[in-house]
Amino acid sequence: MFTERLHRITAAGTGRGYTRIRLADGPMIYIKARPHSTELDEVYLAPGLTAPGTDDWEAEDDELVLTGESASGTLYMDVPAEAVGELITEHGGEHAIQDADFPPVGYQIHPAKDGRYPVRRGTQRLGYMACRARVWQVIPLGGTMWSGAFATSEEAADHLLKRAEAADKHSAQRAEWVLRGALAECGLPLTRGSQAVIGQGPTSWVQIDVLHRSPYVTGDEPYVLVYLRRQDDEEEMTLDRVVTDADEWVVLLGSGDDTQLPGATFTAADTAALSAYVVDWHRDPEASWTAALAADHARRLTALNTAATRY
Repeated sequence: MFTERLHRITAAGTGRGYTRIRLADGPMIYIKARPHSTELDEVYLAPGLTAPGTDDWEAEDDELVLTGESASGTLYMDVPAEAVGELITEHGGEHAIQDADFPPVGYQIHPAKDGRYPVRRGTQRLGYMACRARVWQVIPLGGTMWSGAFATSEEAADHLLKRAEAADKHSAQRAEWVLRGALAECGLPLTRGSQAVIGQGPTSWVQIDVLHRSPYVTGDEPYVLVYLRRQDDEEEMTLDRVVTDADEWVVLLGSGDDTQLPGATFTAADTAALSAYVVDWHRDPEASWTAALAADHARRLTALNTAATRY
């Protein structure tokens, strides 16, 4: 069981006073600890709590003056944080309602390993932080150098969270991530492709292959390419810029011999229809290919007739 408040306390410390943790079944644990410590200086168990009879728990005193009032409980010294976490778990974890000294945040600090605290946002790893020469430094996921000089562990973790949020905001605007988000519910694997085209520059797209289905009657494997372009620029083929209202999504239907047909186009905002089209294609690639072939033939015939009337 993840004891979020305990992990934040062991990283940040408690100062000169006690910080308390309310357990899920009601009782309180009071903790006094230095920052960046795997062993808590003092742990006071309020009445109703009994410590395990292990060497990790050695009673110091049966009476304790706490917050100016006499309190009947048991005080323990130098208790490993891991042992306190086990006791909290035995009582159902940490209560949802706690003091406001550690307000809710969007990150979680995990126990230190080799002096490094993993920081996560749910299941997403944001990076690590460590206490070095009395200041906290961070290294984001994928980074190669430690940086920063934060006064507290909370500031360091918050910095990693803000970096991740800024990256999310930037990535969410790029066509590739807009497209991936739109097609996520399809459950189909997306493979990014890219190529440098002479006179045109780099191109990029995603490819989607059929899963567990027979190939076309010709024996070729069906696939789909999806990319973004400006509505007035048929040469553009990209996923590497921000989506605008002047853009459209293009779907190409392909086969194993590199034959490709125009499948459909959708406005930049109509990603739901785009996703539905891909799902329909995957359900019956042969029918989608036949329809695209007929539409392409009709377009070519219209173009020929239009050209003929001009002369």
